[in-house]
Amino acid sequence: MYEMLKRSIRCTLIGAVALGALSGAASAQEDEKAPDIHNVLLTFHLVQADGFTDEDPEISEVVSELRKIFNFKGYRLLSTSVFNIGLVRSSRGAYVIGDGLQRVFLTGSDEALTIKAEVSSRLAPRGTVRAKVTLTDATTRPTAISRSPSERLPLLEASATIRDGKTMVVGSPRRTADGPVLFLIVTPRIDP
Repeated sequence: MYEMLKRSIRCTLIGAVALGALSGAASAQEDEKAPDIHNVLLTFHLVQADGFTDEDPEISEVVSELRKIFNFKGYRLLSTSVFNIGLVRSSRGAYVIGDGLQRVFLTGSDEALTIKAEVSSRLAPRGTVRAKVTLTDATTRPTAISRSPSERLPLLEASATIRDGKTMVVGSPRRTADGPVLFLIVTPRIDP
């Protein structure tokens, strides 16, 4: 009787392990069929507001809108950068998430800035992404308050939900009394 009970338990355990393995394989196959990865192509235009009078056709549409709100004499494009962020399914399953970091060198200068983007989107409805964008100075030396580039206070930071192909404009305060105001223009393109 004791031997029969041991065999019964052993068969039950072997069956449970085998069924668990099959169930894991079925789950993995289901996950492979689901579209786990999406891409978001983010285009960043870094614009400086100051006494510039030349028109830049690349930012003319945004500048005309900025002129309606702000009283700056002119705007100039400091840099344009594009990066692709691959999104993967989050542990919650209802979202896809991803992030990216890029160093940007300003036109005609050795000054470098870092753009960090954290992007998330619900799996449905599609067509919008939630983006948190942070711009930090990559050339300043660390201080006691900010020991590493990731701990430095941002020049500007914003989080918003943006529709595919629409533009978000984020502005910064002046760093010094006579310093420039920076605008970061962000446009996402969603590639399902």
